[in-house]
Amino acid sequence: MLKLMKNKKCMIFIYILLFLLVPLSACTTFTVPPNHTQGYGELQIHSEPAGAAIFLNGSDTGYISPKLIKNVSADSHLVSLRLEGYLNSNHFVQVYPNKTVQLNVVLTPNPFINPPDPKYLIRIEVIPDETILLTGYSANISSIRAFYSDGSNQIISKHVCHFYSTEPNVVNVSYDGMISGISEGQAYVLVEYTENNITKSDTISVQVIDTNSQTGNLVNLSVLPSTMSLMIGESKTVSSITANYESGAEKIINPDQCSFSTDNSVVLVNNTGIITGNYVGNSIVTIAYTENNITRSDTIAVSVTDTIENTSNYRALAIGIGDYIYYGEDGDLIAPPYDINKVKELFYDCQFGSDNTVFSKVSELKDTQATKSNIIQKIQSTFNGANVNDVSYFYFSGHGATLNQTSYLCPADFDGDVSTAISVHELESILSNIPGTKVVFIDSCHSGGFIGKDILRNETSDSFISEEDYLSDFNDSIINTFTKYNISKDLLTSSEYQVLTSSHWYQSSYELNPQDEIPFGVFTQALYEGSSLNNNIPADSNMDNSISLNEAYKYIMQWVAAMRISQDVQVYPLNSTYKIFEY
Repeated sequence: MLKLMKNKKCMIFIYILLFLLVPLSACTTFTVPPNHTQGYGELQIHSEPAGAAIFLNGSDTGYISPKLIKNVSADSHLVSLRLEGYLNSNHFVQVYPNKTVQLNVVLTPNPFINPPDPKYLIRIEVIPDETILLTGYSANISSIRAFYSDGSNQIISKHVCHFYSTEPNVVNVSYDGMISGISEGQAYVLVEYTENNITKSDTISVQVIDTNSQTGNLVNLSVLPSTMSLMIGESKTVSSITANYESGAEKIINPDQCSFSTDNSVVLVNNTGIITGNYVGNSIVTIAYTENNITRSDTIAVSVTDTIENTSNYRALAIGIGDYIYYGEDGDLIAPPYDINKVKELFYDCQFGSDNTVFSKVSELKDTQATKSNIIQKIQSTFNGANVNDVSYFYFSGHGATLNQTSYLCPADFDGDVSTAISVHELESILSNIPGTKVVFIDSCHSGGFIGKDILRNETSDSFISEEDYLSDFNDSIINTFTKYNISKDLLTSSEYQVLTSSHWYQSSYELNPQDEIPFGVFTQALYEGSSLNNNIPADSNMDNSISLNEAYKYIMQWVAAMRISQDVQVYPLNSTYKIFEY
């Protein structure tokens, strides 16, 4: 029987109102990270329900929520809320000099004490999914719809939901869901709904434009990916095309608005941005876009190899961090060191292709070994010598963080300062230097931000959406709101990546501690149970003795939903038949 559910892998640098739940453990002395800012501020803490005991840096303050705590040093602090019958909730919060930081937390009941009904909430859908406002103007949320495990759905009242703005100085949202533009910028409105102890959330991307501002002329065009590897007959698509303007504004451009050309016949390209290998060699594909008689272009360098010479080497690096140097037991995790053993088992069991190719190298980093510098060095040493035909697997289990809508992985020596974390930009830069295909599994809070994932809603949804349609629509947009308004462009979404992440960019990821059993991360356990030979690989829906990326995604999503856990796995690309495991 499951004794304890823990939230894992979530650190918040700033007062973005995203809640997380972390391990239930004995109170220990907390080691405060080095001061990065001098001075003192205030910490206003609210919880729902109220009455939670407040711990600061591992010590009991003697206060209960709601509470305004004064004279808090300007630094990164661990705030823990504990209430009987609910999961402990730990938060890494950045306090600033002479400012009051708000921390609003919805505590999660332990689902194994009072299990929900057989019919349970699986998601909510908010319309619109994005809006553009002028400063001083407002917009309403059109509808909020709840979807259930039995296939039913219903419209829910805005008055039973909670609304938060990630940037209150840019966008304000009232208790009844009225969204108002305050100043120019971009923000997200987070909508939360709880039913039978299950909380689901969705977001609205809001761009606020100054009433008097103009975008100006087209300055340049930015195309992803910048490089591409193909085999003869293989096709890949352009990931994104972004127009940049004099004002600093950006706009995503559809491929059918552009023209495509090549410098030779090594590749073929059509008017929708699909590039196909034609002959062995190298080619430059040019993408051009014209607006107001101004034309700007960017290029993709493409290399094409012969399919006959395609011999792949498989390498893997598994990282699991439970022991964090600067945050004591209250900031530690229990599952990651065990999770990497399960993932390594999947790697060792694999035999790819007719030659039964196995992994030539499987490396690992655990706990305090996995500092930022060691992670970077281990990536370089593990995948050294890879070529365009090779496949490189990167697995990370540990704390995740978000700051200004950018996602981060937290190494063992993360101390609260953003420079000690690994941003999506840094990870993309490091992994993209490795030739060939990259298969990436990230089990951490906010991990969806590494591929810019959010739900693409069905705009016609007065009718029931089937599970297949939902799974199809769930990730239909490759780089959506993150790249529309200059947020985290360097994502793991080029044609060389196959990616699964454990949650949305705004969500927590969880770990469980079963009684007398090995603890596990929810995402990793679902991946393992669906793909393990010991379990007869139940994720193999077409029974071809392999697990495709899409098969793994669908199995994990259904497994987590059945556990009644508010954590939504994300995938790139959608409907990929690429075989991530083969036996």
